[in-house]
Amino acid sequence: MFSELTNPDERTLRFTPMGLSLGGMLHQDDALAFQRSQIADAVLTEAVPVDLRKSFERLRDKHGLGVVDYEQFTDVADAAIGLYEPALRARFTEFYRGQAVPFTDKEGRPQPLTSNRYDDIAERLRKDQLYLPSCDGKLARFRGMLTDLLRWARDHRLLQGQRVRRHEELIVVMRNRLSHARPHHICTPVDATLSLRDLAEFINQLWGVATPGGRRYPAPVRREVLAVGWHPTTRTQAITRAENLTSDEDPAWRWILYRGVPDDYEAERFDSRYVTSRFPSEYLWGPGIAADAAAWQASQQPSADEIDPIDRLYLLRHDGNHLYLPQTPEIFAAAPPEQRRGRWHLLRADIGNDAFVCVRAQLNPYENHNNCLCPVQRLTRGPWSKVRDKLRHLQPTLVPHLPVDVRSPTPMSWPRAVEIPNG
Repeated sequence: MFSELTNPDERTLRFTPMGLSLGGMLHQDDALAFQRSQIADAVLTEAVPVDLRKSFERLRDKHGLGVVDYEQFTDVADAAIGLYEPALRARFTEFYRGQAVPFTDKEGRPQPLTSNRYDDIAERLRKDQLYLPSCDGKLARFRGMLTDLLRWARDHRLLQGQRVRRHEELIVVMRNRLSHARPHHICTPVDATLSLRDLAEFINQLWGVATPGGRRYPAPVRREVLAVGWHPTTRTQAITRAENLTSDEDPAWRWILYRGVPDDYEAERFDSRYVTSRFPSEYLWGPGIAADAAAWQASQQPSADEIDPIDRLYLLRHDGNHLYLPQTPEIFAAAPPEQRRGRWHLLRADIGNDAFVCVRAQLNPYENHNNCLCPVQRLTRGPWSKVRDKLRHLQPTLVPHLPVDVRSPTPMSWPRAVEIPNG
């Protein structure tokens, strides 16, 4: 009967804003509104080609149909995986529109190809072995497959970030499974929602638009001018915006001003010389009493800024049996001679702790880290001078800066170095 096509699916009604409910269900109207709200901001930028945007919108419509047909969520999740390659093909074609794709043969002799249709490019690739220069300058065979397109997008920095690299590799695996008669399976509304949101982030990133608060391709984050203070005797701690400090504060308290992301968890771990939080902070002033902090704030008027949270450079020192926490390039370059000893590691990572965990695992003789799957890019290692030269090549405008050595005196403060067992 026709009513069977419009009756709500009980399984969907049990997915609520508070999680999966076994004791109750949403009204069908509320369920539809809730599911729509989950993908409300999963939209594509106007720069994306119309055909690709229409395909994405069809998936959004199917997502809503999951209220009356639970298995629509499976179709959405699977179809979302299938859109990654068409998106890359569209971006590849647009990237070279009006100019020749700089293909070469194996010996590096130019084999340019001009076309506004990816089908023409794919046909040529089926006939000839063509190559494109990769980011390291070497020629890489380009077959036009999903892995080739992902590598190309990375080489041209259309895709960025270290943690999402593993997700991109997983997309290839999932696409291949779906292409080879994957057995019947069921996806939840959560799976479908995340698939759509991830796909939207991916496509928007290809067209140069990062996602504010995104979990795959996040946009730059805003850092405010903050103050962290503590009482020397009671060790009580307080965190506030620097503009809130006044001369009326208890003179027994000591304060530090810094630029960072407003987050109590991060402020508790503030360290002027080492990266101990998710987003690097920048020391500005202190420690001192609130009156002096307020006076400095009024005279200098430091402003908020934005930093890109992904693909940042981190440096770690291994001296003796101690591995030190990550440092930023500016602090590394300004390190005094006595703090340059040992062997240094230069890595690119989205989070400083990712770099730390990777290096610690490499050095630990009791861990098998030969097949490294860490979300980092290991760039070089060696003495301070060698690593400095590599860093200058990667960041020519680097300005060394060594701030006052201070950190938040809280029981939650991390040790600046850990011992590495001897093999």
